[in-house]
Amino acid sequence: MESLLEGCARRELDRFYERLPSLPSSERPALLLGMGYNFEFYDALFPLAAGRVQCSMDAGQYSRRYRAMQSLMRPFCSEFGIEAGRPLLRTHRELFAEFYLAATGSPHPEHYPDGDANPWLAASRRWARAMEERTARLGAPSLDRAKFNLGYLWAVERLSIDEFNAMRKAWNSAGVRADYLDAHCAVEAEHAAASRQAVDVFCSVSDPQVVEAVRAHEADLAGYYADLSALLLTFV
Repeated sequence: MESLLEGCARRELDRFYERLPSLPSSERPALLLGMGYNFEFYDALFPLAAGRVQCSMDAGQYSRRYRAMQSLMRPFCSEFGIEAGRPLLRTHRELFAEFYLAATGSPHPEHYPDGDANPWLAASRRWARAMEERTARLGAPSLDRAKFNLGYLWAVERLSIDEFNAMRKAWNSAGVRADYLDAHCAVEAEHAAASRQAVDVFCSVSDPQVVEAVRAHEADLAGYYADLSALLLTFV
């Protein structure tokens, strides 16, 4: 599946994180609120995608479906501190709130504000809507929709390896260290492997729906980070 990636997302996220340490600290709350919205959106995307896989009952194979669902749920459960054979851990959202406090000196707000006054948040909302609409695949046969969502989620997890490595390096360079960054760097490769396994047991890596989905998410992530870089250049 690695060969399906074209490198555009990696280039854009590297461009953004190379400049991130130069962002004035006064802009950190707005930035992290916006980026936090983006990361929280993926916690919604996972159950939506899983539901689309499960709803292929009329077209997909029974055993392939339940095996894919088991692999697919592992990364989602991990986000909420649920790991097989272990006591409940802290959720990644709790860890992000601690990261926000460390980077900004203020507690994470309990509500995202209405409107587009925060351009970082506006960008995240815009791309979240685009990704939700893309993965909904309205009008597509249920089996094609399931395959597309599996490929899309693999791309989310695989590109998160690069994303969080670059993110941790940038924030550490800016003097901010956080368990949130370390936790993601520790699990993203495992999450990508579980997502790959879900694809393997459900269909084929070369399936046209999977190929289209991987490239779709890479393009979405590249677009998101291109927008963030454009915003960043207005401050540095």
